[in-house]
Amino acid sequence: MILEFLWLAALGVNLIPFGAYIVYMQWVANTKPWNISVNTSYRPFVSIIIPTYNEEDTIRTKLDNLLEVDYPREKMKLIVVDSASSDRTVPLTQDWAGTHKEIDTQIVVQPERSGMVNALNEALKHVTGEVVVKSDADCLLLRDSLVNAAKYMSDPSVGSVAGLHIIRAGKETTPVKTERQYREFYRTLRIGESKLYGTVLYEGELMLVKRDLLEKIGFDEEIGADDVPTALRLAELGYRAITAPDAFFVEMTPYTWREKFDQKVRRARHVFQSLWKYKYLIFQKKDAFHSLIMPFEFYIYALNPFVTVVLVGLTVAVIVRYPWIALFTGLLLVQRIRDLFVTHLVNSSIMVIAIIGESLGKEKTTWRKIEEIRPK
Repeated sequence: MILEFLWLAALGVNLIPFGAYIVYMQWVANTKPWNISVNTSYRPFVSIIIPTYNEEDTIRTKLDNLLEVDYPREKMKLIVVDSASSDRTVPLTQDWAGTHKEIDTQIVVQPERSGMVNALNEALKHVTGEVVVKSDADCLLLRDSLVNAAKYMSDPSVGSVAGLHIIRAGKETTPVKTERQYREFYRTLRIGESKLYGTVLYEGELMLVKRDLLEKIGFDEEIGADDVPTALRLAELGYRAITAPDAFFVEMTPYTWREKFDQKVRRARHVFQSLWKYKYLIFQKKDAFHSLIMPFEFYIYALNPFVTVVLVGLTVAVIVRYPWIALFTGLLLVQRIRDLFVTHLVNSSIMVIAIIGESLGKEKTTWRKIEEIRPK
């Protein structure tokens, strides 16, 4: 009876709160209107920060891409902050700036490699205008990405807006399908949270933050991530960090399990670091963010992954005792169910590995290139 009780308890803890939260947020995302003012003609002056480290293969494409974005040139400033690249990133950027005088471009060169977040804080010393945009050197924007994101920034309660992934890969493999499934599954979750108040896990590849707020809080160098800590610190100040449902960016994703796990574990460690450091926000206020969104994000990313791993072990033991239960594995023949199961198991395993790794020591805040997503 003890085995059966533990299995049912783990099954309930794993599925019921998680499932209820997902269903509720999908309902909010699909049926509820935005409770903010959205000004489609809002065009603030933006300073676009592009952190680089050995980006000679991507920097020209990135800069050319920004020229194709549908946004007034006179309201854009580009700041390329380079963290001691050993390749031709800086001279290529200088050459590009010299031939594109129509857009204000500033190049900030750090003498030593100190990590992306340190580079972003250095770039903040040179920003102008109302809004700071951070965008990675290896992601591309669509023509309407900035205007679609900016319209939400017009609301006084919104401190930051982030975009959504469009996944591309060199090969269409199982790791790529899993990542795409993960992104699609959580897309409506982020939008639902944003409509209620704000999200926690948004995308740093395209992130807009009001300059006056960002200059107050800066980027959290202790954690070494630019996105989740920013969202949490803005919430602490009473501002919303939201995901825009119509502002997209294109990013390559690893197509092998080894590189996928390496990238995802590193990101997962930053997520856990952020949630753990700012866990006190759960008890700070009694609004939708502090009493609902923050606790459930902590449950999803810090507690439920361990419950999932335990549940897998208990399920194996229960099947050994009651072989007929194995018949239910036939549900995995349904592709949608199989995809959700694999995505949930893979990402839970990644979070467990990340949390255990974090308990063994801090990760260095330096970039590591994934060669299989680099241009050939």
